[in-house]
Amino acid sequence: MKKPLLLGHRGFSGLYPENTPLAFMKVADTGADGIETDVHICKSGELVLCHDERVDRTSNGHGFIKDFTYDELLELDFGSWKDPAFAGQRIWTLGELLDFCKEAGLMLNLELKNGIEFYPELERRSAEEIRKRHMEDTVFVSSFNHVSMQRFKELAPEIETGLLYESPLQNMAHYLDGCSADNVHPCWHVFEYQPELMELFHSRGMKVNVWTVNDESAARFLLGLGVDGLIGNYPDLLCRAAGR
Repeated sequence: MKKPLLLGHRGFSGLYPENTPLAFMKVADTGADGIETDVHICKSGELVLCHDERVDRTSNGHGFIKDFTYDELLELDFGSWKDPAFAGQRIWTLGELLDFCKEAGLMLNLELKNGIEFYPELERRSAEEIRKRHMEDTVFVSSFNHVSMQRFKELAPEIETGLLYESPLQNMAHYLDGCSADNVHPCWHVFEYQPELMELFHSRGMKVNVWTVNDESAARFLLGLGVDGLIGNYPDLLCRAAGR
């Protein structure tokens, strides 16, 4: 069995507050290969890491990220919502996480969050941050916005792209004909319904990285199908399922 890529979804988000320095750092302790995270652009122009377009769910603030300066975001607590023990966790910039991953030897899957809020410069700015650190071989990007992935590939053909999607789609082979993406990133449940898609994707030379896998039996099922990457909230669980 080939060695799959194992990534902590929003860091080690099962046990620690998602997309925070603590959640990112804890992935390195599990033996997993890297991190999956989400990037936005705030009001003052910094690329910042948060899943939602708003800060309400994962901080003590209220409102859209695009309406906060970075200094204002730094005043928010991104840890207490998970547990008071995590009080004081702050938001990181993309640059900070890239520097951490480079030092720790971790891969990074960067999801461009330009579906609800559209950030016109997100593709170009993200590519610049990756290139500046010469991390083109250890970072790959993905998005539910497949037009964004097409644009990213045109701007940075040397960086791998992935198409995120959640539900089974009609005539997937035909859809792929019009895409330049390197990989596909389906919700793992798609393969319960269409296991034959693994062969289709691989026949196109595409790697298959699935989310969000939080069950060992599901992980073993997917590994048996030949999945290339597993993304989950518990990277230690993924490591156990993969026999690491």
